[in-house]
Amino acid sequence: MRLPLGHASEGPLALRWRSVVPVFLDTEYTGVSHPAPARKLLSLALVAEDGSGDWYAELDGWTLADCDSWVQRYVVPNLTGPRLSRDAARASLQDWFAARPRSVQAACDSEIDWRFLLRLLCDRPSNLAVQRHDLAPLIDTATYNNTLTAYFAKGHPEHHELHDARAYRLGWLAWMDSRKS
Repeated sequence: MRLPLGHASEGPLALRWRSVVPVFLDTEYTGVSHPAPARKLLSLALVAEDGSGDWYAELDGWTLADCDSWVQRYVVPNLTGPRLSRDAARASLQDWFAARPRSVQAACDSEIDWRFLLRLLCDRPSNLAVQRHDLAPLIDTATYNNTLTAYFAKGHPEHHELHDARAYRLGWLAWMDSRKS
């Protein structure tokens, strides 16, 4: 399913995609207490809105000592491996983008996630929009928030980026459905 062109009356939260397929992005990294250049990517996930596929990888190049205590407690237990090298993850991710429709846009709630995606790719695929769509404003909407809460209540681990990205997709779809009336 591709989203229709939005209308000006939809406000700042609505995406104005014509034939652009959103891909929901989430990452986990060593922690926000580190300065940005010192943060290390632990894992990254993408979930296509149209159901055409998910991509997930855990990366090597970090140790438990690199992680904040919060990350050690809530994120690391969800990482089950195997860990890929950055080169292997990059090649796999580039292949995943090559199999997407001609135009996709990353949708995420954090600029940090977007920067990690671009850094992992090195070269932005031509079908990936140059800017991300910010999901952060949706967090405060009841429909989006309730959908995410219900997803995680079913036993899906929160702070596992593949499940987080799948929850973002469901929240987005519920939010879009709620706006149809």
